[in-house]
Amino acid sequence: MKRAGVWGLGILLLVAAWFVTQVTPGQALTESSFVQTVAVGDRAVGREMIVTVTDVGAADALSDANGWSAEGNWVFVDADVESRSTEISVRLGLAVLVIDGVTYRASERPKSSLLGRQLEVGVPTSGSLAFELPADLRRGDAVIRFTVDDQDWRLDSVVELPVELGQLPRNDEHELATLSGGGV
Repeated sequence: MKRAGVWGLGILLLVAAWFVTQVTPGQALTESSFVQTVAVGDRAVGREMIVTVTDVGAADALSDANGWSAEGNWVFVDADVESRSTEISVRLGLAVLVIDGVTYRASERPKSSLLGRQLEVGVPTSGSLAFELPADLRRGDAVIRFTVDDQDWRLDSVVELPVELGQLPRNDEHELATLSGGGV
């Protein structure tokens, strides 16, 4: 009788251990970012930055007030970005556009880009980001992501703006917003 109880307890512990392995989150979940989804006009507050997307669109040619211009298939985002709590090494480190698992980084070519700008507390930096896409890529569900760390954004806050490329207003030409506010 005692032996049956020991075997029963052993089997019960094995079943419990199996159950624990099934409900324990995997590495992808335990290292995932803290995502804040926004729409145009919304304000997202992350760990190190505050982002308000003011406009998003597409254009066949972009230019800026510094004389830069380029033709192509462009998606642009205008935003106000500021540091939440400190001015020490807080930058808009990464902005990407993800379409069907393919990632396009914000272009560093426009001189007025928000990418890499130092952020200040309480003083939003206003400006634009531009993403150059292949010529034939004009439709599809996409997401634009912003974060302060350009290397490792696991366990950090990420602001996401979902967009449908085919629904974006498209211009022949568009001038990127001039940088203004803090961090300029």
